[in-house]
Amino acid sequence: MNEKTTYKVCVRCATFNHAPYITATMDGFCRQQTTFPFVCVIIDDSSRDGEQEVIRQYLKEHFEAPLRESGACEALFRHKTNPNCYFVVYLLKENHYSQGKSPLAYADPWKEQSQYVALCEGDDYWTDPHKLQRQADALDATPQAVMVYTNYKCVGANGEAVSRPLIERFPQRSHSGDNLPTLLRHGNYVMTLTTMYRREVWDSEAYKSRPNNMDFSLILSAATMGDFIWMSEETACYRSLESGMVKTALRKGAHWAQDVYRHYALRVMRGQCKPLSFHQRTRITTLVLRRALKKKDQQLKTEVLRISPLSCLLLPIAFIRLKIKK
Repeated sequence: MNEKTTYKVCVRCATFNHAPYITATMDGFCRQQTTFPFVCVIIDDSSRDGEQEVIRQYLKEHFEAPLRESGACEALFRHKTNPNCYFVVYLLKENHYSQGKSPLAYADPWKEQSQYVALCEGDDYWTDPHKLQRQADALDATPQAVMVYTNYKCVGANGEAVSRPLIERFPQRSHSGDNLPTLLRHGNYVMTLTTMYRREVWDSEAYKSRPNNMDFSLILSAATMGDFIWMSEETACYRSLESGMVKTALRKGAHWAQDVYRHYALRVMRGQCKPLSFHQRTRITTLVLRRALKKKDQQLKTEVLRISPLSCLLLPIAFIRLKIKK
C-alpha cells in the first residue's frame, strides 16, 4: 500500500432481500486471513425480508462497537477476533434501485481508500480463507495485470451442488494473459464473485463511458486496459437463484449485454485501449465482425467497416469462419 490508501482491499457487497443467505456471505468475508487491512462495504438496498435485522445481529455478535458513525445508515466496525477485517454497513431506508439510483455509489469513498477492489453479492459466498491474500499477492507481483479471477462452484438455495450448463463452460475459456480476444469471441465468462480488480479500472475513462452497469462493462473495461490472472482453484460458491445475477440478466434481455459488447468493441476499433500489434488488431477485428454477423448486429458491422479500413478485407474471412463453425 502507499500513503494514499488506508486498506489494501475494498470488498463491495450489494444485497437485497437475501436474509437467508447474507450470513454465509459475511462469514466468508470474516474468515479471510490477510497480512493487510481490508474493508467490506455492505449495502442493503432497503430489504423487506428482514435482512437488515440479520445484519444488525451479526454485527452485534462478531464486531466491536462502531468505530465511527455517520447518520442512521452508515457505521464502521472492526471484527472482534480478526483485526484486519473491517465492515462498513449501509442499511438504506428507501430502495434506490426502484428510484433509478445506484446504491453502489456508497462504496465509492471506500474504494478510493483502497488499492484493490473485490466483489461479492449478498447471496454468494467465499469458501477459501486465503482468497483475498492470494489475489492481492498475484496483482502485486504482476504489474501488467489489472484483474484476477478464480474458479467457483455453483450451488442452490441450501448450498447443494447444482448443474447450470450456461455457466459450467466458463472455466474452460478462462486463462491468464490477454483475455480481450476471448471475451470478444465468446462474451462474458468471468464470475463476479471471484474477481479482484485494481482500483484504477473504476477510475478509467473506459469504465466511466460504459453504456450500463452490467458486470460485463467492468470486465471489458479491465480487458481493454491490461492482462488478467486466472487461478483454477475454487474460492467461492455462486448461488443459482431465481433472483440471481445470471437469471435476472437473462430476464432483462440479452440486448443489454449486446449494448456493452458493441460499445467496447468499437472502442477497440478506434484504438481506445491498450496497445495492440497488427496481428492482434487483425484477429480482434475478425472476431468482432464474426460476432456482428452471428448476432445480426447491423449497427456494429456498419460501424466497424466505417472505422477500420482493414475490416473490408476481413469481412469475408469472418463470414467463412462463422459458416465453418456452424
